[in-house]
Amino acid sequence: MMLVASVALTALGALIAWEVYGVAGHQTPVLVVARDVPIGQQLQVQDLRTVALGMDPAVRSFNAADKSTVIGKRAAVDLKAGSLLSPDQVAETLTPAPNQVVVPLAMKASQLPARGIQPGDRVVATAVLAGAQEGQSGRSSVDHFAQVDRVGQADADGFIVVDLVVPAQDGTALARQAAMGKIAIVLQSRAE
Repeated sequence: MMLVASVALTALGALIAWEVYGVAGHQTPVLVVARDVPIGQQLQVQDLRTVALGMDPAVRSFNAADKSTVIGKRAAVDLKAGSLLSPDQVAETLTPAPNQVVVPLAMKASQLPARGIQPGDRVVATAVLAGAQEGQSGRSSVDHFAQVDRVGQADADGFIVVDLVVPAQDGTALARQAAMGKIAIVLQSRAE
């Protein structure tokens, strides 16, 4: 009986060791940055290299087989040599495009739609003009059509910074109006 138990325990130990070795020893070929690449630069073959790493499935990375799909994309952030390349570090296009600017708006929750906004949403930033009063005739507000680029987290004072992409000719006016704080975001349809 003792012999059977010891053989069973030995077999179980060997099986556990094999599993641990298999998980720890599994190498995945992934893409890493071969040389520094500044933000906005198009990725070329010589910018990337392949290495085999023991990867946790939760780590977002590009498999080495994806190299041809990554070449030609743009660096969305400054890429440092030796760093693992992840999908959020590259983009097809970057914002702002030519003739566009990014305007940051520090917004209170009451100035944003309750359902929230997300990158890519089309919005209207409606600004109340200085000196506008209820019942006064004339133009009391101005609308800026924009696209949401990024949405930050609320800070200690409850402000959320929203980056909007607008035509370059509207950028400074929107920034001035946002600095006065009398602005709200209107979410346009997401159906298109």
